[in-house]
Amino acid sequence: MEKEEIKLVGFSITESLNNVLEMKIVRTLREDLTNRMIEIKNRKGPGVYLIQIYPHDGHWTPHVPFQHVVAFEVTSYGEIPTGMITHTVSPGQYIKIIHKGAESQIGTTYDFINKTYGVRPIDIEYWNDIHTLESQDGEIDIYIPAK
Repeated sequence: MEKEEIKLVGFSITESLNNVLEMKIVRTLREDLTNRMIEIKNRKGPGVYLIQIYPHDGHWTPHVPFQHVVAFEVTSYGEIPTGMITHTVSPGQYIKIIHKGAESQIGTTYDFINKTYGVRPIDIEYWNDIHTLESQDGEIDIYIPAK
């Protein structure tokens, strides 16, 4: 599918997957972001993005730090709240994969993605409703660049 440019405002951290999972870093950033959502001007909706930007060669292990961006999409950049960043995802062709079930079980979906599509520079997750992330009925949209 073709995706347009995505303008984001939120938080960014560079950390390994192991540390992110062990210390629940993304969950904390997501909670902080939603607690401060009113501060973000031009917000497009309630959904939250997680952008995972891997090392330039696309190869990484759970021990290798990479950039995580947790943010809301905005129509345009206005005044950026203190401590937040802007990030733009380039337009392009993406493959959409839907993870069904609890977020804590998303590793199985990523195992499938990694075996099927191999290394890539970026993963994009879209959480339409963060309150249903641990529900067995929950869904997370995952976008990976089409080769």
